[in-house]
This record gives sequence, structure tokens and C-alpha cells, in this order.
Amino acid sequence: MKKRVGLIVAIFFLQTVLVAPLWAGKKLSALDIQGDLLSWNEGPAKQRIVAFVESVSDPANKNFVPLARRRAVIDMDGTILCEKPDYIEIVLTKQRLLEKASADPQLKTKPLYRAVAENDSTYLYHNVKSAIAEAFAGETLQFYTDYCRQFMYTRVHPRFHRAYAEMFFAPMIDLIDYLKDHGFTVNIVSTSQQEFIRSISKEILDIAPDHVIGTMVAFQLQSDGSGLPPVFVRTPNYFNPYTADENKVVRIRERGLLPVIFAFGNSSGDLAMLEMTAAGTLPHLVSILDHDDANREYEYHKSKLLKKARSAGWNIVSMQRDFRVVFRPNQ
Repeated sequence: MKKRVGLIVAIFFLQTVLVAPLWAGKKLSALDIQGDLLSWNEGPAKQRIVAFVESVSDPANKNFVPLARRRAVIDMDGTILCEKPDYIEIVLTKQRLLEKASADPQLKTKPLYRAVAENDSTYLYHNVKSAIAEAFAGETLQFYTDYCRQFMYTRVHPRFHRAYAEMFFAPMIDLIDYLKDHGFTVNIVSTSQQEFIRSISKEILDIAPDHVIGTMVAFQLQSDGSGLPPVFVRTPNYFNPYTADENKVVRIRERGLLPVIFAFGNSSGDLAMLEMTAAGTLPHLVSILDHDDANREYEYHKSKLLKKARSAGWNIVSMQRDFRVVFRPNQ
């Protein structure tokens, strides 16, 4: 969906009706209204992104990259979605395990269910892969997808009191749109479950399911012999490789997405993916998000990644400095 500047009347309408409530109290210029990445502050980080994207999408520029190779990979948790105080997928998993234990009290004697009931985060995180698999084992894909969607739109973040579906960072959504407007194929690459991301990726991020790469739980195709179409049923087993660290690059290669020219992450788990992009022979840009805004989100720093980014000359995006807003207004 290519953004285009309309007539002056349309611009005035956009400013007064749509944009003004978002930037209330801040005087906007015509450039603010007409420009891209509206939820970003002007500064070196934004300028570097814009300069790169404009150069690789301009046929007259020496850095021009053909459409077929204009590929981007972006991490999800902590990069486009708030990951504190818990990963949202963990909150989802705990809710489902508690529901299962309530329906079958015998399950409460099992260590995993007991840990959830007692809020034993240490045990849960040490066994997180088992917990995620157990929570929905035996359920159909349709049940799982519907459950994830309902959870995202109805469960509320404990600090910000907004639905988890509204915890995506507005500047990153704008960035995804901006990249797509300039011919990029944008792929989400995450350790979160692939089908969990796919349940909301199109509606919230305008990312089609086939451009989502996540950890995969195995499914079986089952038919009850009634003549109805067969259904996919979740198993407690994972496909290899588990999509984390170096395996993010393995999964990207499996999808035939190499080379990648734009990558964005926020943690050491993204390092291999970022380094892979930086090692490419085509023009490229690597960016990382530094969580340094305790008031509007959380403050925590990935020192290893920041050190690498500084030494390699990557684009360091400060949430406090570079994000004009963090979240979109409550829906």
C-alpha cells in the first residue's frame, strides 16, 4: 500500500481528524504529515534507515537492489512487540495450563502444572519448551489459532492496561509499512511459535503467514472417517531446528531468503541473523533496538549486542530518543 501525498484538502483532513489526536500538543509541519515513519523522531537513526531504503530502491542509485533481492528480516519479541514483564507466549501458555488443571485436577500433581499454579517462574523457564508443547498438545490447529487470537485481543498487559494485541511498537509497524512501500519483502523471524505469530500477523502487521518464520511444533493430519475434511492436530514434538540463535539463520536459508539486505533485532538471540546480513555483499543495513525508556516501556540493555553494534557500525535505535510514540493509541 504505497503512501502518496494527496491534495491540500486531504492533508488538512489527515492532520485535523487523524493525526492531531495522536500528536496532541505538538505542532506539526506539512512535512510531518506528508512524510514516512511518522511515529519516529527525526535523528541519525531514522535518517540512516531512510537513506538506505531510498538508495536501494532507486534505479538511478549505485546501491540499487532489484526487487527480488530486497529482503528484510525482523525479530518479533522485544523488537516489534513488548516482551516485558513476561514473553506474551509464556503468559498464554500459563493461562492454558491453568485451564487444563482446573478441568482435570489430577494434572495438578504433575511438576509442570504445579509450577504454574505456584507461579514458580524458575521451573517454568527451565522447562519452557515442554510447557508450550504441553499446553496445547492434542488440540486442532483451528482451536489453537482461535485461542491465540482471543487471548491477544482480550487479555490485558498488567502495567499498560491495554490488550496484548496493542503492545506492538507503533514505530516498528510504520517501519514495516515503509519497507513494503519500497518493494521489500518483510519476514518476521522469531523464537515464538510460528502459528502463534501467524494468528495475528496479517491483521496487526500486514505480514502474510508465509512470511513468518517461527519455532514449529509438529502437526498430524487426522480424519474421523465421517467424510468431513481432515484436521491438523498438534503433537508435543518440535521440528528441528528450534528457531533460536544460529538456527534463525538456518531457517532463513531453508526458506530461500538469502541474501538478506535489512535486519532488525534486539537481543543476542538475533546476533547470528544480524551478522549474516552484515556479511552480505549487497548493500545492507543492520539495526538494533535499545530499550532505554523506563517511562514509556522498560529499561534493559543487551550489553553484548550493543558492544557488537558499536564496533561494527550498526544502526542503534534508542527507544527513548528515536520513538516519537511507543504504542498506538488504545483502540
